[in-house]
Amino acid sequence: MGSDRSAAWGPVMLSLASRQAWPQILAAAHFKPSKLVLLHSADGAESLRPAERLKRFFGETQTLVGPGGTELAEIPDGDFRAIQLRLHEAAARAAPNGAERLLNFTGGNKLMATAAFRWAERNGVAAFYLERGNRLVRFEHAGDDGFATSSVLLEGAIANRLDPVALLECQSSASRVERRGQRLTLNRKAKAMSERDIRKWLTDRPPEDLLHIEGQADKERKAGDTLEFRTAVVLLALGVPEVRRSLRLTVPTHMGALPHAELDLLFNWDGKLWLVDCKDRGAERHFVHGLREILHKHPPPEPDLESAKNLLARLDSEMKISPIKVLKEDLVAIGEIGGLLGRIVCVRKSRLSDEATAYAKENRIETVLRPDLFEGFRRKLYPGGAATAEDLGALKRHFAR
Repeated sequence: MGSDRSAAWGPVMLSLASRQAWPQILAAAHFKPSKLVLLHSADGAESLRPAERLKRFFGETQTLVGPGGTELAEIPDGDFRAIQLRLHEAAARAAPNGAERLLNFTGGNKLMATAAFRWAERNGVAAFYLERGNRLVRFEHAGDDGFATSSVLLEGAIANRLDPVALLECQSSASRVERRGQRLTLNRKAKAMSERDIRKWLTDRPPEDLLHIEGQADKERKAGDTLEFRTAVVLLALGVPEVRRSLRLTVPTHMGALPHAELDLLFNWDGKLWLVDCKDRGAERHFVHGLREILHKHPPPEPDLESAKNLLARLDSEMKISPIKVLKEDLVAIGEIGGLLGRIVCVRKSRLSDEATAYAKENRIETVLRPDLFEGFRRKLYPGGAATAEDLGALKRHFAR
């Protein structure tokens, strides 16, 4: 992504860094700070390394913070007065000429956040906190009366143009992107088509013919590839700017290690990373039922019926566990790469078993059936109401520029 030369850069922002990257990213997208100071403690996993990843992300993205404007500053995490002293020093270095300053105290531990807030109050610096649900609560200095508060809902769409792989790399500490996969966008032919035309095309024609594909995936064609491409076309037709397909992750501390996860589809939408897991096969219970019918019609010579029944019962039990195991793996993956706000959607050919459905509901894993791709994803991408054809046309024109 190139830098936005015409951006009107905002205040100098001082921000407490922590594991969760999205509060930093959404705040920067909203305020467009001319300079961003990421305040971190010496704790590598909780503060320092997340701050380093954020600094790299903002430097590479170039559209959220003024050119070369992101820097790190270490502050204590257990001494109230020392936190305020180091914060004051960092603020003086970042804004030596009286530039407007703004404090983001969403991150850090409670002591750091409290000390930073009190410093802002004492020094007449505006401060804010980003609640879940993207509600930004702002505290403005009001003289002797302390702070006056106001709140605004940040639209997650302000970050929709950000690269989902870059966001993954910024958030994730336990994995390294070994393969960036394919970047999928609608090609010129698809952009000129109506949703009705796209629906008709997907009934009997290759979805890849509607896509502009950059990057690498497995060379050998797999059974589930068509469903992944079809799902990507639907997401793009509904307004998602880009979809990444077939990413592979490895453990960062073991160079050359085999991938431990492959992500079917990944995209960025409404201030969240979305993981889409596609499985184009029948329900597991149908496999066992079919096997029972075959054995009944064509029993093997000298059958050991008792052993066969026990084996089928065991296979039936394992089949029930299999889809739940997949869902658990998805939960681990999205928790790592998407943070607290990550979303999981499972695309399936047929309905999940009752056990898997209950597990998915309990863990906020959503499902979309293959025949219901447009309607299913429309409800998830636009929970406040379905996007109209005019809305989607405007989105297509916007992202075509």
